[in-house]
Amino acid sequence: MKRTVLVVDDNDINRLNLKLLLKDDYTILEAGDLEAADIALSDNRVDLVVLDLALPPEPDNPEIGMGYLKKLRCESPDTPVVVITGHDERALSQRALEMGAQDFFGKPFDPDLVKNTIDRSLEVHFQLMRELEMQRALETRVNSDLLGESVVMQALRAMITQVATAPSTVLIRGETGTGKELVARKLHQASLRREQPFIAINCAAMNELLLESELFGYEKGAFAGAGKRKLGWFERAGGGTLFLDEVAELPLPVQAKLLRVLESGEFSRLGGEAMIRSDVRLICSTRENLEQRVSEGLFRDDLYYRIHVVEIEILPLREHIEDMAVLADAILLRKAATCGKRIDPFGEAMLEQLERYSWPGNVRELENVIERAVVLSSGSAVESIPSLSGPQAVNDAIDLLQQWLQQLPESGIRAEKAVAEFERQLVEEALARNQHIKVRAGRWLGFADRAKDKMRYLCDKYDIEVDDNI
Repeated sequence: MKRTVLVVDDNDINRLNLKLLLKDDYTILEAGDLEAADIALSDNRVDLVVLDLALPPEPDNPEIGMGYLKKLRCESPDTPVVVITGHDERALSQRALEMGAQDFFGKPFDPDLVKNTIDRSLEVHFQLMRELEMQRALETRVNSDLLGESVVMQALRAMITQVATAPSTVLIRGETGTGKELVARKLHQASLRREQPFIAINCAAMNELLLESELFGYEKGAFAGAGKRKLGWFERAGGGTLFLDEVAELPLPVQAKLLRVLESGEFSRLGGEAMIRSDVRLICSTRENLEQRVSEGLFRDDLYYRIHVVEIEILPLREHIEDMAVLADAILLRKAATCGKRIDPFGEAMLEQLERYSWPGNVRELENVIERAVVLSSGSAVESIPSLSGPQAVNDAIDLLQQWLQQLPESGIRAEKAVAEFERQLVEEALARNQHIKVRAGRWLGFADRAKDKMRYLCDKYDIEVDDNI
């Protein structure tokens, strides 16, 4: 779609020359005086104005054009203006730039200079608009990411408000992608500690030694490679909030040291003897069944009771699908701004498609799908949603099962062996449909959490050879 350029010049020949020069790349509107320019601007969406400063009723007085430039900058600040000046009128050009003109070119016209000036002015302007839109989107994200007016979301926001100012530890539960860290950040932002640090640690991403050193710090020489003292996150988060994501993955030795901090408010760095006091509010999250881990001896019961003072459960997206419209449009705005595109809100058909899917990956998966749709869109609207594996994947699996059942012998079967054989076929089918990428195949099979690990287990179980790195 061509950008629209309005040329404001009382000279018919000048307007014609500019139109011939620019018409292949732009839609050109013309105005011979300021009244016609006002009408063109009110009746059309104009992306750039080319304004001659020598205009009637006083063509020799550039102040007429300068006054109109000032009016445009006040009434249409998002519309860039390129001014036309007389030959070698550098002082006038500089003054126009100071008043907000995007650029300028002189008379007589140099075709290459004019074309380059228009192209560059639009490019610079829309890059600036993209950056401003991105900033607005980011501000929207900080202030209102917990979107939705469903009973579920209203209850979640009310719970955050109620709990935020208390000093108690909080345990946030929820499936992958529901926004556990976001809720933790909202708790911090609404607390009395909001001016102090918020630090988040993924407990599942580090081994025991690294996790302990990151949490509590270490002294010089505490272990190989410890060339100098390092402060841990408990010290760095002093006065603020420490968020332990996937707390169920904490190794038992680290659990013991964490319990001591919660009970006494004190700890020591690795390799050190000095006791350090810490004033930190602890927020934890988990997608695992923490009670089961306690019963299996994988998580200390005394630590469980310490971190489980207040519980906040984030329900999966499928439990408040009525919030899809507002969520999808907010994510679409943010992703479009990030990609430097202007995208219209989703239509009803697109929203219905999104609402029919079960969203095992929750809001994180929704963001991924929308970003992919934005990247692949070629116009001002999302033409299609990348295929979603929910209902269709279930139907495909049912079809596969029916085909398999038709092949069973009349003489009877050994159920255990038959079920295993069908499971193997289902795993092979999932891999074939997903380019033998284990994580995608696992999601196709509905393994929202640890899809790659579960697929690796099944491939080993049935001796299915797949590249272990994908």
